[in-house]
Amino acid sequence: MIDPSFTILLPVHRSPILLPYAIASVQAQERQDFELLVICDGASPETADTARQYAANDGRVRVFEHPKGERHGELYRDAALRDARGAYVCQLGDDDLWLPSHLSEIAVLLQAVDFGNLAQVEVTGEGTVVLLAGDLADAGTRHAMMTRRWNFFGPTAAGYRLAAYRALGVGWSPAPLDVPTDLFMWRKFLDRSDLRFGTRVVVSSIKFSAAERRSWPIEQRRAEIAHWAARLSSPAQRAEVAQQALLGLSRSVPVLREHIRAKSSAAKKRQQKLQRALRASRHRSQELARQLQKVRRSWSWRLTRPFRAIARRLGRRSRP
Repeated sequence: MIDPSFTILLPVHRSPILLPYAIASVQAQERQDFELLVICDGASPETADTARQYAANDGRVRVFEHPKGERHGELYRDAALRDARGAYVCQLGDDDLWLPSHLSEIAVLLQAVDFGNLAQVEVTGEGTVVLLAGDLADAGTRHAMMTRRWNFFGPTAAGYRLAAYRALGVGWSPAPLDVPTDLFMWRKFLDRSDLRFGTRVVVSSIKFSAAERRSWPIEQRRAEIAHWAARLSSPAQRAEVAQQALLGLSRSVPVLREHIRAKSSAAKKRQQKLQRALRASRHRSQELARQLQKVRRSWSWRLTRPFRAIARRLGRRSRP
């Protein structure tokens, strides 16, 4: 049996109503050399049954059924990857969609790096397409991800070499409550100085923010994803969505740069203020030292030296 090029993780914990759209976007990939691991993290029996129906018709699909795990069932992802066969690892949310080019673009990315991402494109609740800016090749970006609760891509847009993952020692694991589970995982890669990192700004996936849609009925979410799945089945529509996302990025990058410039300018002003205060403090210290030296050289200081010595001795004797 020839090993697939890609291992795809698809964790799911909800009802199966959205799952078929995610799986269909995997099966519609230009690159068909993949294995798809559906990881049921406390999902309903109906969800597991739906996944098994796909597995029965497609030998590349495997289903892992588990009770609800800690946090987001991260340990189940790690267990699945121990038995993975693909050189490259991707992940898809059950409420997200891939464009047919996604695996092809991931392959190009991971030929050059060990861990990276394609552009994360999100659809707002109003239907606007937004592309999140960032570059994993930039050291400042990686430092921000390591030190702040900040991230510009999730698992649906990420990819990494299986060999790099296995070299980590500890892979997917439950994150602390104050750290998003994906950022907690990304930091394990970013902490390694022997790995290569990068970002390719290509539109190959669509994310529907669950937080923004938390109050939506599941049928409303299904209708939205069905609409976008139909739209993205058209090459012309895919090109239009990509153009909208990249146009939004071209508008937001100057704003982001200006924000960074303003932050840098404010930090520089604070640094200059501290430096002025430090110089003033040093000047005062030097002036006091000069005055003290002048006093010590005076005749009055020399004449009163014996009396100061007597005062010190009397002071020591008076102590309990």
